[in-house]
Amino acid sequence: MRALLSTPGRLSRWTVLALFAVLCVMRVASLTPNELSWDVFGYYLYLPATVIHHDPLLHDTAWIHEVMRTHEVSGTLYQLSTAPDNSTPIYFFLMGMALCYAPFFLLGHGIALITGAPADGFSAPYQISVALGCMAYVLIGLVHLRRILLQWSGDGVAAATIAVIVLGTNYLQFATAKDLETANFLFCWMAVLVWNTLRWHAEQRRANLLWIAGSIALITLIKPSEIVCGIVPLAWGVHDRASLRAKARLLAKHGKDLLLAVGLGLCVLAPQLLYWKVMTGDLVHDSYKNPGVGLDLLRPHIGDVLFSFRKGWLIYTPVMVFALAGLVPLYRRRRPVFWAVVLYAAVAFYILASWSEWWYGASYSVRPMITLYVVLALPLALALEAIGRAARPVRALGIGTVTALVALNGFQLWQFRSWIIHPYRTTRPYYFAVFGRTAVPPGAEALLSLDRSFDGSDRMGDPSQYDAHTLGAYDFEDTAHFAGRLAADTVQRGHVLVLDAEHPFSPNVEMPYTTITDKPYFWAKARVRVQVPQGYAGEPPCLVLTMERKEGSYGYRTFCATADSTRGGGWTTLEGAYLTPPIRDTEDRFKVYVWHRGQAPIRVDDLVVDVFVPR
Repeated sequence: MRALLSTPGRLSRWTVLALFAVLCVMRVASLTPNELSWDVFGYYLYLPATVIHHDPLLHDTAWIHEVMRTHEVSGTLYQLSTAPDNSTPIYFFLMGMALCYAPFFLLGHGIALITGAPADGFSAPYQISVALGCMAYVLIGLVHLRRILLQWSGDGVAAATIAVIVLGTNYLQFATAKDLETANFLFCWMAVLVWNTLRWHAEQRRANLLWIAGSIALITLIKPSEIVCGIVPLAWGVHDRASLRAKARLLAKHGKDLLLAVGLGLCVLAPQLLYWKVMTGDLVHDSYKNPGVGLDLLRPHIGDVLFSFRKGWLIYTPVMVFALAGLVPLYRRRRPVFWAVVLYAAVAFYILASWSEWWYGASYSVRPMITLYVVLALPLALALEAIGRAARPVRALGIGTVTALVALNGFQLWQFRSWIIHPYRTTRPYYFAVFGRTAVPPGAEALLSLDRSFDGSDRMGDPSQYDAHTLGAYDFEDTAHFAGRLAADTVQRGHVLVLDAEHPFSPNVEMPYTTITDKPYFWAKARVRVQVPQGYAGEPPCLVLTMERKEGSYGYRTFCATADSTRGGGWTTLEGAYLTPPIRDTEDRFKVYVWHRGQAPIRVDDLVVDVFVPR
């Protein structure tokens, strides 16, 4: 706050204060009883585990399951992963967010103890303290962004740039209702990083270098892929061979300070590295075990991230086209900074576009782009400055266009929060059907993409809307192929497959997704007959349908026999309908098989898989 009040520039100062006041009002208005839920629950777990339950290593997770029962924090406990032994629970997310929450968690804990509220980490004092307290990071980010821009342009341009970013982009969503998600904190620490980068190159003060290292380490703990933010200080000021040599000499000259900064960064990272070493045996461990979602650098979704009507950045945040246009004057007028901005933005964008779930859940627009706004504010300021200096007709057109796009962002965000723009299923036809509307018009919902449930309860609609064919079948009459695993069935007058403890799996019916269809999904229906011996007491067999890749299975579903259906020793039919999950790679394989989970032999016959491809 002192930096805000002491830095010259009255208009930008009051702009930041006014915008922050508006954001605080919006945050209070959007408070819910369950702020610490879903991903935030996973980020936050370190704090109650350590302070309240005195169990930072999660030796006993019973309290977590109790929280799941008593508070609506999540549909599933995906916030925990497992160590390499596949049994020891570990945190799914890194501890960077917990470090940011910590001051306000402790404040909420103190309030709970004083007032007699449940000191469980999830009662109202914790929810309110953390949600409102973390607005401090919004202020820190905006203050540093203002300081950067005032080094870059005049007071009026700085004020306009800040207003456009706050009101004209998806930052507005993540500085208010979603202030506990990573975007708010990454924006804040990127602003701190860029400001100290700028000041260190001007003055070479040790404190600035330490802030650079600390910011990079904390950003990495919040989102590991953002370690590429180190490009900014490394490339700052470098634009040709001479400047590269000058940068090398500068770093060598301040070698001791540089080593000290690296040491500070390692100290920030040390708790996470030690935790991984204790729990997994490795200093660095990937706890994100999810074969269905991951980083595929050879298959970036660049077009979707930019232009998809589902989430496309320039569809829902169109004012940022001026930031892209501002790269031209940035190159011409500020070339020593141009390559730092472009290299970091390009690498970070490529990485976020390579995430297989490129739409990033229910976020408004493309959430990770917010981290880039600090560096994109520099070309945006140049673009706005050019508009301000243009001839009157061009200036009027430019100002009118920027104003209209800022207003469009606010209106579309309201539509998003009101579920007029659907957070998951918006398509191009649906987008235009609801464009500019305050309610969903009749018939528009039919234009949405496939409605997927979160609990596997999907039901296939009218079969006439699909092209059906049999993908594969086994009648187990090929005695040569299944030699040694077949038995004669005198009742059926044929052969059946025998599964036992040594051979618990049937042959697979499987095929690459791309061989089945080029559509975004298909349905499958599978059936198989099974017979367990009379008096069988083991786990009943299951029909399994799944997608598979080298990292493992995803979209995994089982349809298991019941004890009643197998009690008499007769034949029973297992069947199930399956909707393919969002496909990570079209080369992933759709697979169906029978899994025998018991010890005593059982019999299997007539495994059939049909697929239904949408027309």
